[in-house]
Amino acid sequence: MTTLSHARLGLVRLSRALLAVLISHAVFCVGAMPTSAADRENMSVRWKRPVDQPQSLTISAGGLFYGGVGKDGTVWLFDGDGELLWKKQIEGATDVLIARNGQTSLVYSRLNPVHLHVYFFRKDGRLLWQHEIEGSAWSGAVSPDGEYAAVTTGGKYVYLYTPDPDKPRYRRWRLKGIGHCLAFTPDSKKLVVGTWQESTTACYDLDGNLEWMDPQDSDRQYELQISADGRRILGLRPSMQHSPLAELCLWDSQGKRLWRRDVEGFDVLARVSPRSQYVAVSYAKVLSHKTSEAVERRVAVYDSKGELLWGKGGLFFGPRLVALSPTGSSVIVSDGSRSLYNIGKRGRILSKHTLGGTIRRAVASEDGRRILLYCADGQLYLVDVG
Repeated sequence: MTTLSHARLGLVRLSRALLAVLISHAVFCVGAMPTSAADRENMSVRWKRPVDQPQSLTISAGGLFYGGVGKDGTVWLFDGDGELLWKKQIEGATDVLIARNGQTSLVYSRLNPVHLHVYFFRKDGRLLWQHEIEGSAWSGAVSPDGEYAAVTTGGKYVYLYTPDPDKPRYRRWRLKGIGHCLAFTPDSKKLVVGTWQESTTACYDLDGNLEWMDPQDSDRQYELQISADGRRILGLRPSMQHSPLAELCLWDSQGKRLWRRDVEGFDVLARVSPRSQYVAVSYAKVLSHKTSEAVERRVAVYDSKGELLWGKGGLFFGPRLVALSPTGSSVIVSDGSRSLYNIGKRGRILSKHTLGGTIRRAVASEDGRRILLYCADGQLYLVDVG
């Protein structure tokens, strides 16, 4: 028997052994437990539209407008009914931010030292203003009330914009390091920024005054998300080749670390629930058996104290985290193919929705009520949850 045949045989045996374990632990008993209609939080497609493959997607504050940027720099903006408001190609564009209830959109080129402008467009697609920034853009965010937008740069600045459709304004201040990610607090009065090349997690008011700072002892940076109620800040440090463990960290609104957990895996995604009760994470890990290897994907949910509530997945169901539901009581994942699954507190599948093609990209609103997805059938889907 050839080495390749031995490897295949080993993989089959590994798969069968793991399948037996999964079955013995009753992984994903669909419909095994009755649930009320309120608990199911079903998913439904509101609309779908043909678009070119995007490199980024975005949802406005309030979830009324939807945008994206194609790989050729074409920017498009849809309203809540799926009507195209405007579309145009902008050289070097990678990201769009939607502010002022769709009245103003900001477009920039991420990590591009050649394109150093932030472009402002009106709701009808007319160019309002282009502003030159110091250093390439690293990250951007819009405040929950839509009144402000912020962009961080490689020059270690935060640019805070008031994107008035008639007269946009800005102020800026220096950071300790390069702002690789940022998020507004739910009251739209503060910014939480993660920096690199002096790694910190820090909170500022909108005048640039430092509220608190938590220095990091690593060159790895946290990706940050703030819960919709503002009580918790979630940080995710992805794993890297020289650092195979990913890390979750949870802070309160005053910058106090509540807990941290290592995650042994790669392709890690994490979300904190809108009401701060749960943290969900999905990840992949390589299982080795003699000369064979297989990738296992799992999703896990922790409570507010960092205690593991449940974890599910395996070789035959590869969950990838998309969102937590509006109540935080269930987790929405994709299966790496065409379907979304809503998984309840005990790891049971509550509902499933299959789209027209393999899911390539997805972004969820902060309250978990809307998911914007691009699929391999060339369609952009808006999915409602609840």
